[in-house]
Amino acid sequence: MDKRGPLFADEPEDTKTEILKATFDALAEHGYANLTIDRISQHFSKSEGLVFYHYDGKDDVLLDLLDYLLNRVVQVGMPVADDGDPETRLRILLDQVIPGPDEREIRDYETVLTELRMQAAQDEAFRACFNQSQDVFRETIREILRDGIESGDFRDVDPELVTGFLVTLVSGLTFERVTTGASRSIRSELDSYIEYRLLADADDADSGDA
Repeated sequence: MDKRGPLFADEPEDTKTEILKATFDALAEHGYANLTIDRISQHFSKSEGLVFYHYDGKDDVLLDLLDYLLNRVVQVGMPVADDGDPETRLRILLDQVIPGPDEREIRDYETVLTELRMQAAQDEAFRACFNQSQDVFRETIREILRDGIESGDFRDVDPELVTGFLVTLVSGLTFERVTTGASRSIRSELDSYIEYRLLADADDADSGDA
């Protein structure tokens, strides 16, 4: 999966991860409503009985899959925003969460997450997983903004308002891409937003040195 590597190894080392990979592939192909253990097993190289050995049913597998995917974003995707100056960190983070239209695995990833997010409306366990991941994403953006304001790289904006805007924009773009098939690029507009809304201009820098 782009700079972070693939979501799953071609041949996972343990059975549970292999089941999760099969579930991911089946969910991307069939969607939640048409997903069954039998369809999961069609993507699984071992006995269907092993799926039932490890999981009680479809939703049990899906909750484990959701936890796997969201933890991977936290553990692998977010650390890329820890290096460099605040502007570079923010741009890298946006690169990670706004993929290009030709990145097949990421499109499948977004499709799967959208399918699972719909379940969060009625399932507290799914909702708790999403809330935890979203909190990490929000805090990562807030930290970058605070660092940029403190260093003078960013204007004295409200970190909460900017964070809310960016999170809402990314979430909305993902939902639109999955549900409508649209692949319009907004990255150039985001770059303009960073340049004209966030970056401190020369006058700001001069006044800060005074």
